[in-house]
Amino acid sequence: MTPLNDSKYLKSVAPVPVWYKKLTSEDVQQDLKEFNNKIKIIAHKYFAEWQVEVPDEKHLCKSNLPKEMYNTFQEKKTFSQINSPAIGKWHAVSTNNFLNVPEPEVMLLRDIIMNDYKQALIDFYKSFDPLISLNTSFAEYSHELDESWIQFYKNGDYKVLHNHLRYGFNPKFENIWAGAYYIEDGKPDKYQPYAGKFSFRIRDYNYYINPEPGLIMMWPGDILHEVHPFYGEEERVVINFNLSTKRVIE
Repeated sequence: MTPLNDSKYLKSVAPVPVWYKKLTSEDVQQDLKEFNNKIKIIAHKYFAEWQVEVPDEKHLCKSNLPKEMYNTFQEKKTFSQINSPAIGKWHAVSTNNFLNVPEPEVMLLRDIIMNDYKQALIDFYKSFDPLISLNTSFAEYSHELDESWIQFYKNGDYKVLHNHLRYGFNPKFENIWAGAYYIEDGKPDKYQPYAGKFSFRIRDYNYYINPEPGLIMMWPGDILHEVHPFYGEEERVVINFNLSTKRVIE
């Protein structure tokens, strides 16, 4: 991982430009571990368990079941149903838009992410297209946090290979980036060296990044990436998000 141009946090992970920044207690205005613990408490306060699980074949239908059906299913001796596979269903659980929750810690984290996104774009264009100066054209753009979701990875959870350009092309939106903020690494099993590793896939090569508490990452949204099956002593906790800019002056 090498710095791009003179940027402090925009790095090159082989061919992939990645904003890679580890927050400190100074950034969050309190002890970082306490801050992250508060984020987890807020998540459980606002969302049911199924809303923060990693979507796969085990969790796919939970949101569709009325509460009165739970006992009925427990009492049935046998039953059958059509089941959707995990593969291709990486985003089956509805986005919970966690970064819109009106709590001080969440709002602070959102502000940090948005400020980092703007700086990432400035540094990105300095490195890859210096003729474009977003630094002088911010007035023409609205920077948007399009969606976000917090998820708790349990043993065996993973995300299949995907990118975040899944809604079709809209010429009004530019610089679509994806990102993650890691709250807990879950103490991954050291005897499974790929457990929970995040990786980019470029021309059949994987470029791995080891998640750490307090780490913010952002990258262009068309880059293929995945999360390898996680195994650890605790839950891996991460907030993912999508960002874009929209031209507001025609």
